Amino acid sequence: MSLAFSLKPKTLDLYILREVALPCLGGLLLLTLTLVVGRALKLIDLMVNHGVSPGEIAAMLGYIMPAFLELTFPMAVLIGVLMGFGRMANDQEITAARSSGISLYRLSAPVLALSLVAYGIACWLALVARPWGNSKLQEQLYQVTRAQAVAGIKEKVFNNNLPGLVIYAERIEPHRSQLYGILLSDDRNPHQPAMIIARSGVLIPDREHNAVVLRLFDGSLFGIETEQNSARVTTFRTYDLSIRPPESAASLRRDPDELSTPELRRLIAQSRREHKPNFAAEAELWHRYTVPVATILFALLATTLGLKPVRGGQSERIGVCLVIFFAYYILMRWGQGLATAGKLNVIVAMSLPDFAFAALTCWMFYRAANDLTNFGRGPLDFFWDFIERFDLRRKEAAT
Repeated sequence: MSLAFSLKPKTLDLYILREVALPCLGGLLLLTLTLVVGRALKLIDLMVNHGVSPGEIAAMLGYIMPAFLELTFPMAVLIGVLMGFGRMANDQEITAARSSGISLYRLSAPVLALSLVAYGIACWLALVARPWGNSKLQEQLYQVTRAQAVAGIKEKVFNNNLPGLVIYAERIEPHRSQLYGILLSDDRNPHQPAMIIARSGVLIPDREHNAVVLRLFDGSLFGIETEQNSARVTTFRTYDLSIRPPESAASLRRDPDELSTPELRRLIAQSRREHKPNFAAEAELWHRYTVPVATILFALLATTLGLKPVRGGQSERIGVCLVIFFAYYILMRWGQGLATAGKLNVIVAMSLPDFAFAALTCWMFYRAANDLTNFGRGPLDFFWDFIERFDLRRKEAAT
């Protein structure tokens, strides 16, 4: 289907948006689903081995989703624009439009508008949604830990579902979190194993440390010092034992310095006042401002790359997207490392990938708009040239 020359600008914009938006939405769905599947394996382990309900698993996935979307939005825009413009270039629609006097600047206007909308969404995800999701995820993990500590202990059974602990309770009152006739083996510290006997106990929430405290009453503790080859016996009226989440639950947490944006600002200001800069917190804050810029840069870069021919079809364009994304990711991680170590100004370090891609995008877009580039060669033609030379040498050697 060819692009008619009599199309009004508004119709042209809608046409380009439709060609770009459909693969963009498809890429967003596919990329997000890929990340969800990888994380879902850990969540399923919680459900199968630790008794977490499907509703709680669904809630955790919902809280993790903003972090996934923050990563996949720029990549989806890159895929959508590259696929859309590539399809129109292959059908000579871009050539027809430019022959009729429509410049590349005008053709890219709807793409720029789409990227600005995506940029706004990415900023909201980075500054608001992801910190909120992390906070709710921590709360959900705490609730899971508390529920598991209560529901995971059965009467008249040696319960070993908590790492390093074996708990036996003669009687349990779940609604009051009360245990009676307790025998407990604590091997979490291999150098100081202990056996505890208590008349009763109660499970108390510890929100500050995201754990549950088992408070024991009227009992005795039999401890062994393996390094000193000695033993001790201690009687107590009250003894607190902290129960932390299992490793599978703890592994779902993100970095502890991922606070909300206002909390990050307060932490950074306090650290600066104490003359002890928290470079990790500053790097995280500027990470939230710089990463969304990639949506605009990727959109304009994909516009110029979409004009190039590809010998490998759409699969080659997917490969180009992956190369671009990984190059950006490597620069981002490098800058983050420099910022966290205090070797470079945080703003400059976290903006390194944006600076590099902004320069590359402006150079390529200017050359494409002014017909200074070679539209006869694609971005991966060097790879195909190498394959052809290798195949030619192989055939010559065979003859």
